Amino acid sequence: MTAIDLDRVRVLTFDVGGTVFDWHHTIRDEVAELAHGQGVKLDPAQFANDWRRRMFELLFQMRAGELERTNADGLHRLALEDVVPAHGLDLDVAGRDELNRVWHRLRAWPDFPDVLETLRSRYTVVVLTVLSWSIAVDSSKFNGLSWDGVLSCEFLGHYKPDREAYLAGLEVIGVAPEEAMMVAAHPGDLRAAMEAGLSAAYVPRPAERGVGNDGDLSPQDDFAINAEDFPDLARQLVG
Repeated sequence: MTAIDLDRVRVLTFDVGGTVFDWHHTIRDEVAELAHGQGVKLDPAQFANDWRRRMFELLFQMRAGELERTNADGLHRLALEDVVPAHGLDLDVAGRDELNRVWHRLRAWPDFPDVLETLRSRYTVVVLTVLSWSIAVDSSKFNGLSWDGVLSCEFLGHYKPDREAYLAGLEVIGVAPEEAMMVAAHPGDLRAAMEAGLSAAYVPRPAERGVGNDGDLSPQDDFAINAEDFPDLARQLVG
């Protein structure tokens, strides 16, 4: 693991989509109930993964200037135009709008809520997410989570994993990169943060995309911290 002086770290910036919030199973369960009500046979887990993947494809297009700027709510809603008919759901505009609201009540992974207060006892803990501000706030309130701040890339001029997104977030917080640690379940997010000068804490989330869809979850030597789960992260950071 990369050596780091934890005494210099003042701020933890958290990814939340997948790291804190279990988007896959929340979406899967919502779609399964909806499909059951319509008598439609579909794979709700695949629907959830297709929806998330399509949103990131659209986000990439937006970052490249190929799509009009919007936030994650707009991207999720636009993605539904492709995903809903592909899976055979019968949803009008109002129904699609309502389904899109499920992102505002994402369930947190059960090992996280108690750990948040432990981390806040020593660090300033701030969300840094590609999700919209309202998704992050609403899902946090849904789970009773109290952060020291919520930063959405929709207000930073850049989206992760652009280097400028991390630096803009730190400028808002008022700390230098060496005073901040990115916490995420996604190695790509962490390595992009490291390129911006932050240190990295890796907390893998098994079955984030459903059972059998995990990539390599093993510890990575270039991360300052590799945690088994959130209680382990708290032990390593706070003791």
